[in-house]
Parts: sequence; structure tokens; C-alpha cells
Amino acid sequence: MNKLKNIGITALAGTLVSLSAAQAGGVSVTGSWELSYTNLDDAKVTGNKLGVNKNLGFGASGDVSDGGGVTWATTLGISDAMGVSSASMSINMGGIATLAYDSGTGGYGANAVDNIVPTAWEEIDYGASTGISDLGAASGSKGSITFSVKAPTAGTGLSISYAPRIGEDHIADGGTGTGGSHYSGVDVVLDFVDYDAAHFGFRWGVSAETELHKNLCYKDNHANLADPNTVPTTKADYFSCKDGLKHNPYGGSMFTKLQLGPIHFGTQATFKNLGTTKTSAIMNKRSIVGGLAAVFGDTLSLSYGVAYDKYRYNNRNRGFSTATNFNIGLDPTHDTPDGQVDQHLGPEDHEYVTNKYRGFSAAINLGPVALKGTRNAVESEDKTGLFPNDEHHSEINLSIAF
Repeated sequence: MNKLKNIGITALAGTLVSLSAAQAGGVSVTGSWELSYTNLDDAKVTGNKLGVNKNLGFGASGDVSDGGGVTWATTLGISDAMGVSSASMSINMGGIATLAYDSGTGGYGANAVDNIVPTAWEEIDYGASTGISDLGAASGSKGSITFSVKAPTAGTGLSISYAPRIGEDHIADGGTGTGGSHYSGVDVVLDFVDYDAAHFGFRWGVSAETELHKNLCYKDNHANLADPNTVPTTKADYFSCKDGLKHNPYGGSMFTKLQLGPIHFGTQATFKNLGTTKTSAIMNKRSIVGGLAAVFGDTLSLSYGVAYDKYRYNNRNRGFSTATNFNIGLDPTHDTPDGQVDQHLGPEDHEYVTNKYRGFSAAINLGPVALKGTRNAVESEDKTGLFPNDEHHSEINLSIAF
């Protein structure tokens, strides 16, 4: 008995030694220091325009014994309350398939292609109160899992991301989170072509996402119907969910990018259906982004871009008194899910609102030192909604990295 026990312990010890050896790998440390000067609209300047950001990154990588590799990275955003700002871990399965855990880097799934239009520095909605409509709610959440496969050379590939709880914060191993939302999400990216060479590159692909809510108007009201197999159609059926969701929100995007020598072009179109029932809420969003950049060696880059972001609201008469501004009667044939009656003669320009973004960026890189600048602006048709005033954001940034 004792002899068998000793053999078992010896075998286990050998196994532990072999696993320890397989886990060996290289470690790297990187960092950056940034000093910025930011200028906003006069009404928004509330403090010192000078700011400092410090980042310290740790990374490790190693080869897997049967082929492939594993990488790990963590970035510390250093402030008075120091904490982890992002972390990730990925397993490369022979150069074709990758399994990754992401906690804030945003480098995977639909979040990595939320806006692929080339820029010299920041995107054209940088500094705006509300950004351009895009995808990536699932893969952009901390604690998401992404599995991707990619063909060599042409770069045709597919990635699928899943977040068990969208908007959650960093979670330690063995722990559970209490923040974020109460629903999960999935997004998918399909690259038809993703080719990148020294003087020529082309990328064309699509992405899609959906949020998986537990409580929807359709599900909630089935139990209240005489026949559970029918679909709610009357105001009474929907009344208890007048501020809820008709269906799971979803969205899709198509993007393309072309490089011809030093010139880079890019454009992207995105549609999001929010599934809302509330009269004052946004029904859907659609955006078109385009831009070009000129890159001169490793030293100088310039870019310019524009975007149009169009919102459609559930109520085309929002912000108006029906009795005062229009002589509109209530139309009982246009019942809406929230129990309201469609005031169907309101002006279309209040059902649809378009926000226009435009911006310049420039960057000069001199080894570990870089000087970058951007000037962005937003103009909105809706002066009572998300953008009560047109916005401008100007920033100059000096960074040192090691």
C-alpha cells in the first residue's frame, strides 16, 4: 500500500514539473506618458486644459508544445487611484484559430471594427458628448470571450464573441460581478478579404450583434392572453411593457478599407434597431462614415473624415403641442404598443434627426516621442435633444513611450 502510494506521488510530481516547464515564456514591460492640451466650447470648459495620462503595460508570450502560442497582456492606468484599465489572454491554435478572453482592450470582435476608417490619430467623434452609432456591445464588454478563425494570405476569417453580462467591470478569478446589465450579448465579424502588404492593402467585411434580454414585451404578455400561442396586438396586451423592448436589439455593419501606397481610404455603414416601445425613445440609428489619410513614411500622417448619423424616433411629434401647433385629431387606427395613439400628421424632420461629424488629425512620430493633434466638430439638427449646441473639440498631445 505504501509502495503504491509513493509511486503515485512520484508520478504526480513529475507531471507538475513538466507542466511548469511548459508554462515558461518571455515577459515584456512597456509604458507611455502623455501630456495634452484640450480646448472645448466656452460653455463646457470647467477646469485646467492641461492633462496627464500614464500607462504601464505588462505582457508575456510563449509557445505551446504541440504548436501555436499563448499571449497575455495587462495595462495599468496610473492615477491617484491606480487600477487595471485593461487585460487580455489569448491562445493561438497553430496560427489559424484563436481563443481569447478580453477585459477592456477592445481588440476583438465587432468592437475592433466599430470604425475602421483610417485616421492619423483620433476618430472624428473623439471628444463628442455622443459618439457615432456603432457596434461592439458584446465584444467591448469586460469579460467577453472571442473565438476566431482566419485563413492565411487573403485573410478571410470569422470571429464570434460572447459577453455573459454586458457592461460588467473587471472580475477576479473565482469571483462574480454585480455591476453592468442583466443581459448577455453576441456579436459576429466576417472578413471576406483582409490583405495587408507594405504598399497595398484591402479589407472588406461585415459585422452583426444582438443583445439577449430576458424580459421582452412579447414574452411578458403571452401569459396574459387567452391563447398563449397568439401574438399581442392590442393596447391592453402591451400596456404593462410600454417602456420596455419589443424584441432583442440588433445591428449590422459593412466596412471596407483600401491602401494605395501612402494613401488610405475607408468607409463604413451601420444600422442599429434598439427595439424600444417608449414614445420618446429612439427606434433605430443608421450611420455612414468616410475618410482618408496620407502617411509619409514612419514620420508624418494626416487625415480628414466626415460622418452622418441619423436617428429615427418612435414619436414624430415629440416636442410639440398637438393642439397648439397642429390641428390633429387622434387616429384610433394607428394604435402603438405603448397604449398611445399615433399623431400621424406631424413633421417628418422631428421624427428623423441627423448629426454631422467632421474632423482633422495629424501626427508626427520621432522615435519614442510623438506630437499629435485633432480638431473635431459635431453639428445637429436637434437643438433640444442629445446635442443642444454644436460641439467642437481641439487637442494637442505630446507622448513619450518606452
